[in-house]
Amino acid sequence: MRKKRFYYWLIPTAGSIIFLAISCIPQLENKNTGPVVSPSPTDELSMDPNLVNTPVINNSALPPGTDDFLPTPGAATTDASCKRPYQDSSIWNIPIDWEIAKVHPMSDLMLDAFFENEDWIGSDASQYTPNIYWVSNDTPLVEVKLRRYRFRDAIDDKQVIFGEPAGSVWMPLPLNARPAVGTDGQLAVINIDTGEEWGLNVGYVDVLGRWSAGGVYRYSIQNSGIPPEGFAQRGAGIGQLAGIVRRCEVDRGRVDHAVTIAYDYPCSPEVCQLNSWPASIPPFRKTDGKGDSQFDIPEGTRLAIRPEIPQKDIVEACAGIKGCVVWALTMQEYGGFIVDNSGHPKTYAEGNPTANWDPSVWTEDMLRDIPPDWYVVIDWNNPSTKAH
Repeated sequence: MRKKRFYYWLIPTAGSIIFLAISCIPQLENKNTGPVVSPSPTDELSMDPNLVNTPVINNSALPPGTDDFLPTPGAATTDASCKRPYQDSSIWNIPIDWEIAKVHPMSDLMLDAFFENEDWIGSDASQYTPNIYWVSNDTPLVEVKLRRYRFRDAIDDKQVIFGEPAGSVWMPLPLNARPAVGTDGQLAVINIDTGEEWGLNVGYVDVLGRWSAGGVYRYSIQNSGIPPEGFAQRGAGIGQLAGIVRRCEVDRGRVDHAVTIAYDYPCSPEVCQLNSWPASIPPFRKTDGKGDSQFDIPEGTRLAIRPEIPQKDIVEACAGIKGCVVWALTMQEYGGFIVDNSGHPKTYAEGNPTANWDPSVWTEDMLRDIPPDWYVVIDWNNPSTKAH
């Protein structure tokens, strides 16, 4: 009898245990589906900016053939962050009209000066080129302490409103934002709700997350792309975003605007004047040129790749690197403006911490085998587009 009572007790007890074990399984499976806790600011500071909230775009190998480097007809991105900045009438966004554009009569002499120390254009995206961040009205404002210069607000594209020297500016910055590597320390921030373009140079973030910068500005991607007199961020008086080649543009196979170029060095105002050239080519408003060679080129000058160079030759010279092909085709269609001094000829792409450039897509020496004689200087004394 005792054995029967024991079995009567054992059977329901075992059933209860089995029921509890089964009911716990879904809870174990769903253990990680709760709300994600964002890391604290201190944790963010210790993270590699390449790894924080930055999408990695996997690229399959491109099959051979010129068409593989070109955009699909009718293809358009739906990502707002990949739309070109500034008005359609902006000098950045109007293609060269090769029916009316002329090569400058001193093009060869100027390009000899341009390529005097290096016979190719670098494209290093790991330093000295801006990281680009996209924010909204919900992004917290962060205090940025100016070390010396004044905040410049050119949001209306008509005049620059100056802040106080060595003052503070509150600007939207993601927790993972970082200025570019290098003494220039550039960064650009675009507000998708308002179109505001914020930028800074000589940026620095200390171990406590406190920001400082040499200069900060506010502009708008709905403006002309040529800020008013008194705006100073890059040598030719433009913002950090202008002419930058972004990862999304290369991925889609088309850049719909002119690019930016720098070299050692655009002509100083004194040298420009000796040739009866302007120190900067309108509509660009300033220069930091310091070149002293007779035929150094003014900032604001448009370079281009000759339109008669076949696409198949470009693909061959680029050794299959997609970014090189896209950049060269852009130089045929829109050209590139000289906007700054640098230690060697270079073009600017989005910084690697936000672009995550793959070596099959973009490298620092991908333009090395483009022959120097493919480039020309567009004559600024004649119209190069049909825009008024």
